[in-house]
Amino acid sequence: MNSLLICKQTLQKISELIQSKEFLDSHRLKNRFIRKGFLTMTHIIVYLFYTSKQSMSINLSNILQDLPELKFPKVSKQAVSKARQGIIPSLFMELFNVSVDHFYDSIDIRKKWKDLYHIFAVDGSKISLPNSISNFKNYGEMFSKKNPKRRWTMALCSTIYDVCNDIIVHGLLRPYLGSERSAALQHCAELEKLDLFKDSVIVFDRGYFSDAMFRYFANKGYLCVMRIRDKIKFAKLCSGDCIMTLPGDSKLGTEDIKVRVISVRLDGGEIEYLATSIFDESLTAADFKDLYFMRWPIEQKYGELKNQCLMEEFSGATSTSIEQEFFINLLLSNLAAMVKRAADNHIEDHKKSTNKYRYQANRAYILARMKWFIARFAANVCSLSLLDDIFKGACAIRSQIQPGRSDKRNKRNSDRERKHFNNRKRAL
Repeated sequence: MNSLLICKQTLQKISELIQSKEFLDSHRLKNRFIRKGFLTMTHIIVYLFYTSKQSMSINLSNILQDLPELKFPKVSKQAVSKARQGIIPSLFMELFNVSVDHFYDSIDIRKKWKDLYHIFAVDGSKISLPNSISNFKNYGEMFSKKNPKRRWTMALCSTIYDVCNDIIVHGLLRPYLGSERSAALQHCAELEKLDLFKDSVIVFDRGYFSDAMFRYFANKGYLCVMRIRDKIKFAKLCSGDCIMTLPGDSKLGTEDIKVRVISVRLDGGEIEYLATSIFDESLTAADFKDLYFMRWPIEQKYGELKNQCLMEEFSGATSTSIEQEFFINLLLSNLAAMVKRAADNHIEDHKKSTNKYRYQANRAYILARMKWFIARFAANVCSLSLLDDIFKGACAIRSQIQPGRSDKRNKRNSDRERKHFNNRKRAL
């Protein structure tokens, strides 16, 4: 099925859920939204889809003007802020899950690496949060060595990402000092539920490898590639491409497990080491180098979420608000990816042989248009046919794909990475 049609059907399912009293009741706090007040759950859900990174006053004024059909009441900022706390973030997590479930249930052909494997990448990223009592309680309290009185809070965002099909499959928010390995195992459990492990390889960066992690994959017969630190014994003993043994422990009831360890030389001359449960001899060290770098799009996905969706510029300060907007951003990313996939296929099918470069749809354009569209469709202001206009615009507004581009990563002092200032709001 065409991914544009999948996007339409996903939006239709989301709209039906938002209109379902049973669904809404299952995701509200007890004794909230039970009286016939000015603000309904539907009002708040549409508002959260609609709201931009402008101040709440501007957003409330704009929604009255842009969506008169919604009949959004003239209420105070405090009323909206209080009302949204009555919606459990699991509502938006379920809407995000609809985008994942329907995509994999409907897609005809899932792209593969070398026509062999589906590639999933797991990675975590730190997220700056607004200072609040609930955030300090749920995500931890950070402080500077230079100024211990200065406090702030951050979270660990962890996702598993379908690299070839541009879909975030599962996402989690955890305390900043939480275990990335524990989050990764939760992602893998989600893949098991979706039955996506067949012919799949999970790619991990440094920091994820451990005896327990590797045994998890080996015992279940799943395939993985893990970058390992050069101080680990496997790396010290590796000489090219070799098979080593992860010793078992009779007291723990574990057996010896074979590990394939491969050294690869990066373009800069550095040597890195990969541990894998793939023993296919037809795959060389060069293939594994390419396979490992297949994880790079998950880094770009975090760039999209942070820089284009402005995920860290939260409109609320409580943990409930944070989680609501987190899953809204994941949903927006997946819906935009479906439209981009369809537009990229159209651009590729209609490319000219004289073009010097290949082209792709502009992701920032699609994200902005989908953000504009979702709120209006949820409010029954426009029909799904408008999505065809967004698709046509995406086909026309293209960006060059320039091979060989690279950018040096700059390591910055974490104390300088604060992004939240309570008195700063965008005017536009």
